[in-house]
Amino acid sequence: MRRLTRWSSFRAINSARNGEREKGAATVLVAILMVALLGCAALAVDVGGMYAEKAQIQNGADATALAIAADCAKGMNCSAAMATPLNRLADNNANDGSTGVLSVTQPTSNSVRVVTNSRDTSGNNYFSLFFARILGFNTSQITATAEAAWGPPSAGKTLPWTISMCVFESFLTPSQLAELNSTGTFTGNPDPTRILLRYDQNVPTFPGCEAQNGYAPGGFGWLDTDSGCSTNIDIATAEAGSNPGNDLPSVCQSMPATIKDSPVLIPIFTNAVQNGQKTQYTLAGFLAFQVTGYKFGGGPAQTDLDPLAPSCNGGNCRGIQGYFTRFVSLQEGLSISNTASNYGGTGAVLTK
Repeated sequence: MRRLTRWSSFRAINSARNGEREKGAATVLVAILMVALLGCAALAVDVGGMYAEKAQIQNGADATALAIAADCAKGMNCSAAMATPLNRLADNNANDGSTGVLSVTQPTSNSVRVVTNSRDTSGNNYFSLFFARILGFNTSQITATAEAAWGPPSAGKTLPWTISMCVFESFLTPSQLAELNSTGTFTGNPDPTRILLRYDQNVPTFPGCEAQNGYAPGGFGWLDTDSGCSTNIDIATAEAGSNPGNDLPSVCQSMPATIKDSPVLIPIFTNAVQNGQKTQYTLAGFLAFQVTGYKFGGGPAQTDLDPLAPSCNGGNCRGIQGYFTRFVSLQEGLSISNTASNYGGTGAVLTK
């Protein structure tokens, strides 16, 4: 009986010791697993936050590069444009309202490169981590780069119009025209006198322009459309077929509602040759035109005339009123060139 009691006591003591050892082993295992769990949390939370921060500062870099390119395209001194307070452009794209601009450089004469970096709300140039601190990583350096270029468009999607080079040149001063012919660009703005570009079949030749390079039949022509009320223009191909007739193209019925909102890029033609019901236009570049009024076929809903421009009140008149100007387009899909002639229509696009 005593031996049994002693054996039971021994088993109880040994079991208690084993329990303590198992508890110790479990504690070590939990500690190891906690490190792994915190590492997973760091990946899920901190890495996710870093990706979100990267997207924000990339947007800031894109916006800053485009803004500088647009200023340079407008004729502003690029050094002055790059020296303006730029953080506000990048800050607007950050959830915390704080993004750094590390550098702004000009790789070529018509491009700008912007590098942005993450910044915390205290102005420190880093991204603060949370769970990764357990692993010894308190902060992370995050940067983003964007490049934008500017220049005369060589290709792009436009409204399906084209305007005569001769008509455009008649609104440049002699010195501007001489500069355009010698350098491929001109200083200042075209004459803002409002004009009427007619496309009906009773149109006279534009004063000072031969028929094939003035009105064809009117100095303004509809182009074939490619998708909706637009035409894909590539100056390298040089030609685009016309859309004959007195009426607004059927796919453009909703276009007049927004046509006066801002200047538009329009391809400019140097020559027009009629071929049956069609006209082939030789294209040279893009100009900028501000529409101030119009009269299309289709009744009062398609008429909104500008009383300050030449009249288009006659029953047969169809046309567009407005004036030549300068305009920098930020639309996507433009291809630009630093060798093409600049007729006042300029593009600024992201290149990287």
